[in-house]
Amino acid sequence: MNDTAPAMLVTGGASGIGAGCAKRFAAAGYRVMIADIQDEKGVRLAAELGADARYVHLDVGKETDFEHAIDATVAQWGRLDCVINNAAIVGVIGPLAETSLEEWDHAYAVIQRSVFLGTKHAARVMQPRRTGAIINIASAAGFVAGYSPHAYSTAKAAVVHFTHSSALELIEDNIRVNCICPGNIETPIHTGVTDDRWLARMAKIRVAQQDDQPLPRFGLPAEIAAAALWLASDESSYVVGHALTVDGGLLAGRPWRKQAAPMRVYHPAKS
Repeated sequence: MNDTAPAMLVTGGASGIGAGCAKRFAAAGYRVMIADIQDEKGVRLAAELGADARYVHLDVGKETDFEHAIDATVAQWGRLDCVINNAAIVGVIGPLAETSLEEWDHAYAVIQRSVFLGTKHAARVMQPRRTGAIINIASAAGFVAGYSPHAYSTAKAAVVHFTHSSALELIEDNIRVNCICPGNIETPIHTGVTDDRWLARMAKIRVAQQDDQPLPRFGLPAEIAAAALWLASDESSYVVGHALTVDGGLLAGRPWRKQAAPMRVYHPAKS
């Protein structure tokens, strides 16, 4: 165990993008705290990563859980250098008229309020040291409607703007806040289930949707993790309040191959 190695905490760290981040940061020499409500998966992943990984139960809708998880990380590793606010759900699906206030509030609690709480309590322990990186996992859906349910899209848009707003305050203490906006990524959340059925569902979704963006494949959690590791590193030391899109070109526009009339270069007729 390296007592001088940096330490990080990732919410929703037991699977999907969170697990990808835990693995990538551990490989880069970080001591990793995996936080989730999926206790069995989280404990298993921490054991897989070895002596420099631990698991803590964290319900991101509860501020007391955040306080405990952040404090447990500092108690375990003696420091906190990076927090990745990753936990999310798809949330309520359907027309507005069929959406209850309770369903709407629950989606926002998990997707957006959790980012506020994670940032608040990360800053609490980072500010005295005047250093740290906070990385929020937003979504391409936070920039364009029509790809995700109402609550999910708008909550992710709020994550992007909260990143901008909180970055302005926390950079005064040399804490850099940024976010990553993934496109279509192969994770359980994309299938609507978190158990072992997700792989079979993902195979069907992949066939139906992987051609939706210019790069005709789904992204992998490891690719989002690579972006997160860069944002946590000194190599991105001048990057503050940024929304980094990692989406296979989804937000750039409609794939060239799908345009109704392929564009041609105009050549004036010779006289």
